[in-house]
Amino acid sequence: MDAFRQNLSHDLEVLQMDEDVSKPESQAASKANETTSLLDGYTAFQKWEYDKVFYAESSPKSWLDIGESFYRASLLLVEGVAENRLSEDTEGIAAAFLFRHYLELSLKSIILAGRFLSKDGQNAPSEEAVPAWGHKLGELWKLVLRDAKPKMQAGDWDNLDAEFVEKCIGEFEMIDPHGLAFRYADEGAESLRVHFQWLYAIMEHVHQVLEGIRVYLVEMHGQNADYESYLQSEFRGDIL
Repeated sequence: MDAFRQNLSHDLEVLQMDEDVSKPESQAASKANETTSLLDGYTAFQKWEYDKVFYAESSPKSWLDIGESFYRASLLLVEGVAENRLSEDTEGIAAAFLFRHYLELSLKSIILAGRFLSKDGQNAPSEEAVPAWGHKLGELWKLVLRDAKPKMQAGDWDNLDAEFVEKCIGEFEMIDPHGLAFRYADEGAESLRVHFQWLYAIMEHVHQVLEGIRVYLVEMHGQNADYESYLQSEFRGDIL
């Protein structure tokens, strides 16, 4: 309870200092003091006044990466379970789901990056770059091999440990083909024992390989766009 009180008090202080929050500073401070006092002698029978948790930003956070968020959260939880600071049967279930969902989002981002490129390595029309849907990791990996791998130089793909990632994805596909095992009861998690120490040891390697593929494709698209822009500027100069 003390840790909960300290964390909540810290969060409220951060909220109070956030310039993007629309509430007046005095009201935020009052709410912080009120909530902190509620925690003294707390019981579930107290009647609390609910206040908003989410506030609209003045502009979207373009830098957010949802897949990376799932990865980082899963890494912290898996590390905790691997070091016996957290429980395999509680936090461990959520950790496995978060990492599995990261794999799904990462594969989809790679597929989309590949679809922004044509077979000859040029930039494809944006309307032809359709996002990949579905939750089956095995099917998504097949799309990576079809829509992303051919856009890379053979040696560049081979330099990355894609074979290791394929085996990792294959195991998750085998034990959780529909992405439900770690989300709902009676879908498979009850029958599984996870080697969290090994999972923690390989997560960053898998992450680095997948990021290497995605960044390669994104940078290739950007270089094509820069070169096209250069040619257009040169061509306009000749006309003028």
